[in-house]
Amino acid sequence: MKKSIRKRILRSVLIFFISILTLVLILNTPIIILNHQANETNYSNWMSETLSNEQRVVDVAMLGAHDSFSNEINLFSTLDPYETNGIMKGFTGKLIKGFIVKQSITQISSAEELLNSGVRYLDIRLTYEDEIWYTKHNYLSGDFEPIAEQIIEFLQSNVGEFLILDFQHISGLEYSSLDDYNIFLNMLETYGLLDYAQQVDDLSNLTYGNVTGNGSISKVIIISKFDDSAMDVFQYDSTVRSNWSDSDDFEYILGYIQTEADAIEELGITDNLRVMQAVATMQMNGPGILKAITSWSLIVRANDFNNYLLDYDSFEDLLDYLPIVMVDYSDTNKKDFNKNIMGIIIDFNQN
Repeated sequence: MKKSIRKRILRSVLIFFISILTLVLILNTPIIILNHQANETNYSNWMSETLSNEQRVVDVAMLGAHDSFSNEINLFSTLDPYETNGIMKGFTGKLIKGFIVKQSITQISSAEELLNSGVRYLDIRLTYEDEIWYTKHNYLSGDFEPIAEQIIEFLQSNVGEFLILDFQHISGLEYSSLDDYNIFLNMLETYGLLDYAQQVDDLSNLTYGNVTGNGSISKVIIISKFDDSAMDVFQYDSTVRSNWSDSDDFEYILGYIQTEADAIEELGITDNLRVMQAVATMQMNGPGILKAITSWSLIVRANDFNNYLLDYDSFEDLLDYLPIVMVDYSDTNKKDFNKNIMGIIIDFNQN
């Protein structure tokens, strides 16, 4: 009798540990399964072909890539040394690394591919460590220098286009330090980006024609959060309005975006860059983690949310107040998203 009870207990314990091990393996499976197809239409010249010289830069509708350069993150990537979320560190971090990796990759394409797909607003996250500039999102993704080279090659090959480089987060430097700002400025100069920087202290009346010399040159508008950002680099707080719902509930996110558009209309704030943060964010709670597990990865969830966004009856009306549409997986063609969003953007700018 006692042996029978012990066997049942041992069997139950074994089943428990096998179940835990299976769950851990499922969580950490690093493969993101996609049927990605590049858009048949190349949008590398959409600005020069469709924008009027009189159109204000702050009113130009455009596609943005959230966490633009996280595409190189994989199971072997190094945790960002400045990451403060304790769950990503130590034994727990190693145990669920594959799961967090799948919640960290927001784009799958290179800078060149994103720009050719029509993206013009790049949300850039960097870590400065041992005098190297890394792109990152929770984990270090890759070296920023070759990305800067791709951006410059694009500008050289596509006269009449302008990009917005939003250096959203920079770890390893202090925003209040003039010395650190100069380190950042030196990187921009060394990588050649400063040569293309738009130099003006006010965006409110800047037109497409002003920026591109009526379509004869290409430019970048560089934004950072350094206190001393000036002339070559715009200061974020005075340049960008970009409010974030911090939710993974599609209906809530859409309602938040609509409320934000309504607030901008009511306040009449239209002289800065206005970003529609159309992204679903994993929540670090029971329901949020379960939703993240069942949707498999942030990329897969973005595939669904991006089309949910376009199905909104008033989506085009939102562009009057939030013309920069920033999404995860911006060049997905599930249900022809990239083709459809670029068609809407081009039509909007021409009307």
